[in-house]
Amino acid sequence: MYIAPMIESGAGAARKLKTLPGTVLVASMEIPWSLFRKQVDWEPFHLHFVEDMDMATLESLERTLPPCDIVVGLGGGSCCDTAKYLAWKRGCRMILVPTIVSVDAPLTNMVAVRVNKAVKYVGDIFPREVIVDHDLIRQAPPELNRAGAADIASIHTALHDWDLAHRRRGEAFDAEVAQLAADCLAELDRAAADVHDVTPRGIDAIVDLYRREVEFCARIGTSRPEEGSEHLVAYNIEHLTRRHFVHGDLVALGIFLMTRLQDNRHKWAVDLMDRLGLRYRVPGVTRTEVRQCLETLKTFVDREKMFFSVVDEAPITDNFIEDALDALYG
Repeated sequence: MYIAPMIESGAGAARKLKTLPGTVLVASMEIPWSLFRKQVDWEPFHLHFVEDMDMATLESLERTLPPCDIVVGLGGGSCCDTAKYLAWKRGCRMILVPTIVSVDAPLTNMVAVRVNKAVKYVGDIFPREVIVDHDLIRQAPPELNRAGAADIASIHTALHDWDLAHRRRGEAFDAEVAQLAADCLAELDRAAADVHDVTPRGIDAIVDLYRREVEFCARIGTSRPEEGSEHLVAYNIEHLTRRHFVHGDLVALGIFLMTRLQDNRHKWAVDLMDRLGLRYRVPGVTRTEVRQCLETLKTFVDREKMFFSVVDEAPITDNFIEDALDALYG
């Protein structure tokens, strides 16, 4: 059952950590911890620097890290997910302090772990206390904070695929939730300038949109309202290249490509992504790799038994691929 978090946001909000009672264990990384320590003179009972999200690593940490009254996740998605895993296993109080808004990990109940280099979701612990420190977040590279908007912008393509799956396959569809998702997309459109400039209002907008998205997805037990064929593009590129990219960049590329395949207001979607500052021309991904992703996308979806989408409906022809690549790189 969804549990709404108490979100405290503002400049210097993370100073609250100094007043925490009892023994506090912090999961962080060197860069976010260094940025935090420049603002706040505080040392926790125990500080752990996150190295990876392998399931075996997390299981070992749960056994070997000292007991604590409170676990704090301070940093990006891996830091927050490590704290969630520990709090889930130990049943202790948890506080999450994201230092970047590139992913929705500080608001979700699941923990993204790696098993044999593949992502697997475990756990069930909704964050109840989230501290959004504008000063900390604005020290992260702006393009990484902007990338967080991609998992809201993906509502545009996801709703199209969800409706298609309902009409073609009889998949359950909730019109009320679909409207809530569409409202989030409209709010993102209105806040685009602030998101691009990483203003306090833009930061709060992304966090609130994540919260709303997590709530309505939890209500129906599926991420369909925000995860469609654009995410399939992201997953396939990761599979093909075996390299790590910023998640929001890959999702933005997926939106660029799949709005064309869907014939779904492509120009509007690209304009929105431009105003948000999303990098749909993904740094480090070559034109050849994008072509390979499109050529193998249907095979990938079938082999991995992924959800129904426009990929199952519209053929990805050589002409489509060349036109899409010309539009992307022209």
